[in-house]
Amino acid sequence: MAILVVFLVLFLIKPGVSQTNNSQNNINTPIRSFCGRNPPIILSNFVNNRNSTLAEIRRKLSSKDVFYATAQSLAEKDSVFGAALCRNYLSTAQCVACFDEGVAQLIGCVTGNGAYVFLDDCFVRNGDSHGLH
Repeated sequence: MAILVVFLVLFLIKPGVSQTNNSQNNINTPIRSFCGRNPPIILSNFVNNRNSTLAEIRRKLSSKDVFYATAQSLAEKDSVFGAALCRNYLSTAQCVACFDEGVAQLIGCVTGNGAYVFLDDCFVRNGDSHGLH
């Protein structure tokens, strides 16, 4: 009887397969995002400062073994601070690719003076000085 129960349990169990972590299986899927509600003072200044900040973060992440970077642009009025964090097992190319996907999600947010996005392998954030402390 015990053998029959063991056989029945083994027959009903479905084997699971773990997802591998390699470059062929690296999908930068957005998990959660937020776009601020407070409008920038001067939209064109905010966009220029945001783009400058994100470009500087990308430049820093392009260095080998850099998984966290910050930058700021204080020109004109709408100052922008930014940060990005990648998982430490990613290659430089994977980290930058995840950052680029995060930026693609963030640039649509011009109604607020800050935004963030969590992806599978990284986190990207930009905003005024009040939102990043």
